[in-house]
Amino acid sequence: MEDKRWPIIGISLLMILLIYSFLTTVFKSDQKRFNHDRIFVDYSDYRHSSKPASTPQQAHAPSYRHPNAYKAAQEANEIKRTMFQNVMTATISTYNTHMSEALKNKPSPSAQFPKPLKNPQYEQIIDLSMQPLPEFQSGIQHFASGNYQKALELFNSAIDKVDNMDVKHRIDLFNMMAECYLKMKNDDGYIQNKIRQVRMERRLKQVIQATFPDKADKLIAFDWATTQEASKQLLRMRSLASRSDSPQMYEMLKRAELDLEVSRKVTQ
Repeated sequence: MEDKRWPIIGISLLMILLIYSFLTTVFKSDQKRFNHDRIFVDYSDYRHSSKPASTPQQAHAPSYRHPNAYKAAQEANEIKRTMFQNVMTATISTYNTHMSEALKNKPSPSAQFPKPLKNPQYEQIIDLSMQPLPEFQSGIQHFASGNYQKALELFNSAIDKVDNMDVKHRIDLFNMMAECYLKMKNDDGYIQNKIRQVRMERRLKQVIQATFPDKADKLIAFDWATTQEASKQLLRMRSLASRSDSPQMYEMLKRAELDLEVSRKVTQ
């Protein structure tokens, strides 16, 4: 029995020794790990200076700014702008070259326009319409600023100076005079000047028809609205005015009513 006891005792002591060694190793390794992970601070740097030691990023940072840095940035931006302008110029030049090559064999758009017949009246109307009319331009400015009475005076003065064959300027003047009377709530003045405008437009239409007989059927746009069309327009405006009471809507309704009266008078 004693011979069997000693091996068991020996094995037990060996197991106790191994367990003790294992536990000692584990606890020692944790203590070392915590010691190594602790942040090390060297306080010797603070003995000779009150400033903390510079970090590696600060050590490599430049300690001063170059005195010509702003000038260099301006030069760089100027170079960029110059390069962009050169690229755009080259692009536009290439585009124009290719477009010229593509349109080289295409007929000119002006070739598609109808050839006018010889008509001295038409040529005279065109020449007169190209002449400046300072009083008309001044009247437009006064109208835009809301001074309708002054604008009306200038338009009336311009009418007396315009040639009878200057149909284009007369159409514009009668139209603006009618607009002045509309703003001033003078119904008769609006109607009278609209009638003058319609008569001038019909006169111009006759001259154009004689000059371009092939396009006579395309001049319907010069015609003033018929009584039936003006009546439909008035009904539409009344329908819209019933849903809005704005001053602009009232003016549009008033214009439709007066235009109906104009259409009745010009068709008589």
